[in-house]
Amino acid sequence: MAIAPIKIALKLDEDIVETKANQTRAIILAIALGLFGALLNSYPIELAFSVSLVIGNLAFILAAAYLRPALTLLCALICVAPLFIIWGHPFGFITFGCEALFVSYMRGRGWYLPTADFLYWLIIGMPLTAVLIWFNTAESQGYLLFSLFKQSINAVFYTALAVILIFVFSDKLNGWVKTQQPRLVKNLKQYLHYILWIMSAFFVIGVCLFLSRNLNDIQQKQIEDKLDISSQYLGRIVDNYVDDHKKAVAQIANELSAIEPSSYNDALVRVHQLYPGFITMLIANKEANIVASSPFSLMKNITKNAVSVEDRAYFTEAFFNQSIYVSPVFLGRGFGADPIIAISAPIYLKNNDKPTGVVEGSLNLNLFENVNSFSANDREIEVVLTDENDNVIYAESTLAVTKLSKFNYVLEHVDITPQLMRIESQGSSRERYLYRKIELKNGWKIFVLIEHSQILKLIEQQYLTIFLSLFLIFILVVLLANQIANTLNKPLAFALKELAHGDVKEGYKAIPYDDAPSEFLTLYNELQQSKERLLKHQFILEEKVEKRTKELNKANKALKALASKDSLTGLYNRRYLANKFSELQSILSRNNAAMVVAMLDLDHFKKLNDEHGHLMGDNCLKFVGEAMQRKFDRRSDIVARFGGEEFIVVAQYDEQNGVLKKLEELREEIVQHCFPYDAHHFIGVTISIGAVTANAKFSGNIDDWIRLADEQLYEAKNNGRNQLSTNHLASVSKS
Repeated sequence: MAIAPIKIALKLDEDIVETKANQTRAIILAIALGLFGALLNSYPIELAFSVSLVIGNLAFILAAAYLRPALTLLCALICVAPLFIIWGHPFGFITFGCEALFVSYMRGRGWYLPTADFLYWLIIGMPLTAVLIWFNTAESQGYLLFSLFKQSINAVFYTALAVILIFVFSDKLNGWVKTQQPRLVKNLKQYLHYILWIMSAFFVIGVCLFLSRNLNDIQQKQIEDKLDISSQYLGRIVDNYVDDHKKAVAQIANELSAIEPSSYNDALVRVHQLYPGFITMLIANKEANIVASSPFSLMKNITKNAVSVEDRAYFTEAFFNQSIYVSPVFLGRGFGADPIIAISAPIYLKNNDKPTGVVEGSLNLNLFENVNSFSANDREIEVVLTDENDNVIYAESTLAVTKLSKFNYVLEHVDITPQLMRIESQGSSRERYLYRKIELKNGWKIFVLIEHSQILKLIEQQYLTIFLSLFLIFILVVLLANQIANTLNKPLAFALKELAHGDVKEGYKAIPYDDAPSEFLTLYNELQQSKERLLKHQFILEEKVEKRTKELNKANKALKALASKDSLTGLYNRRYLANKFSELQSILSRNNAAMVVAMLDLDHFKKLNDEHGHLMGDNCLKFVGEAMQRKFDRRSDIVARFGGEEFIVVAQYDEQNGVLKKLEELREEIVQHCFPYDAHHFIGVTISIGAVTANAKFSGNIDDWIRLADEQLYEAKNNGRNQLSTNHLASVSKS
């Protein structure tokens, strides 16, 4: 049978299991907090136009309070995943990932969470964010200062909220998972700094953001009203502007239909003077050749090829459809190469329903700058006018949009009103704009724009105010906490010193500080009285302690004896055997004496327990133990229960084989003993014994002796049991 070596366990299995369970719980906590933070970050709190507050990052601040940096980083990466989808860039993984590592690392070195996070954004977070924004796109550089303030204030807010949650739920978390971070030791001044800064930062930012949100709502309503009013106002102006010139063309067409062709020039010049919005006016006959113009001097400069306008839509549409026609924007020809819009109408002869030509006026697009007086008076407003084909008729010069070009823009899909637009054109800064679009009666479109950066300037000022307020509050909190701590520490320190070194007989000194709280004075008096009572009881306690100490020493001796003995048989246990063996072997080795180590085992003991019960088995073990104690009663003999039904005898060997004779006598005594079973039955048991004898110098390790004795025990078992098998080693050294 295998014999387990005697070992002293360095770590219990229960501790290993508990450690693994705590590690598993730490990983589960990191993932759970990460998912919780991701859920919160999926629904950012809208503060203004495309400006949101994220609070889900409080999850990895919570993780930093309990978990090591690696698990805190895992939590942060899960938290930030929704922001990658919302923002469209991975910068959050970088800035917030570094934040999680830094805060957890600093917390592991005894820093408070708010202090560590504030330090991160001051020396790492803000510079890192600035670099990422600067090298991202040119348009983001305009939001650099705003982004830095927003991110920093956002971080202070969710860190403060995380610390408050730790105050509320720390007991439950501590009961579920063992923290991997060291315990924070706070003195009164540090504790006041901590509490006052957290509460101040949380409520100041919360109130400021609430007021800012309301102010931004008002501002948003004003901007929406301005966009609505501006678009409607400009739409009416442009409609009226075009309608007036259409009426002018219709009027001159009617007039020309009533006069002779020889008078066309005079009539055309007279109408042109009344409507300077036309850059030129002309009359073409039914062959599409120009026969009159205003100013008349343009006819001298016109080339022969440019006399015909049969390829122009303003001729064909007005002549063949016999209706007033407003063309899309196009480049002029003959009378100039300016971008124009042509308005034309058919001309008839008297009592003739077929047109004999057309009259056309080229609308001066530059005059829209005068029409856009509303935009000129309000520099926040910028205007783009397009024709029915989305070609640019007019645009503010600051937009860098080319006339006659296609007006290309991209709408950002955000759930806000009004939506945001980006204009795509060469030379444009690709600014974002809040906009309103209105379609005119003739199919033209007016876009009224307000730069998003103008809106952010006001929000930036609000965030700057919050940031400066936090800085001032931080200074005030430090000063206030220091003052409160000094006010509380001085009377406490005096009271403790006086109680420690004062004389009870002569009385204690009064606290010399007038600003000491009355509770301190009451506590000081109660402590004085308590000390006096303690001194009275001290002498009584000393006597009791002395008496109890003597009793405890006796009890300790009894416990020590019990700790080294087997409770069932009264024999020594394996621990005593291991300790006592070394002493006996050392003594016998010095005297060059021999030693016997014997192992005894009850035969078929398992069958005995199964058939007659464990109580009968215990009775047999007790009898064997008592018999062994009677046989081996020398002070140097070691008799121990090795485990289960196995026993060990260690004794000095003599040449008369006294120990081996006693072992044989013990075997016979057990064989002859009958154990009563029920009222009328008796059973007997036998034992097998394996013994080894050798010079004590053979080995100082008990395992070597037990191994050889166990081999002899196997031999006794194999030879039929109920016998003694002995091995005599002649060599002193280990085999």
